[in-house]
Amino acid sequence: MPYFLLTVTASRRTNLGLQVEPAVRIRELASRVNDADVPMPGDRLLLRRPDTGTWWIAPLASFGLEAWQKDGLAYTRSDPADPEFTLAIGGRGGPEALPVGTEIWLDDNAPTHGHRTDGWRRIIADIASGDWHQAAPDAVDTTITDR
Repeated sequence: MPYFLLTVTASRRTNLGLQVEPAVRIRELASRVNDADVPMPGDRLLLRRPDTGTWWIAPLASFGLEAWQKDGLAYTRSDPADPEFTLAIGGRGGPEALPVGTEIWLDDNAPTHGHRTDGWRRIIADIASGDWHQAAPDAVDTTITDR
């Protein structure tokens, strides 16, 4: 059975693909999926359009902690104690191709490379043990698309 990831509230084109909002709370997702079912670039996503109810397939371009370094410190918009991952879909379409309300699911019947991560527990522990600093969302210049 596919795993529900999120319902799109907004999207924007980046050099990684079509980045969608909202971010996904990792602890919540990890509580309802297999530990090794970590979405990885190239995995198959199932998208359900709200207007037609039709499904289509898209590749996962990226799924990870939105983070950057400045002055030798690591920053993230999400709370390191409760990390959120940002998802980007591959393809050439813009935000108009992904209407608000579109559901995004991870197709667990397709090969996943999540086993390379050692699972959700390891990812959560690694983030929690890091020296992260939370930045206010306004501190991120979203016009820069190549972080």
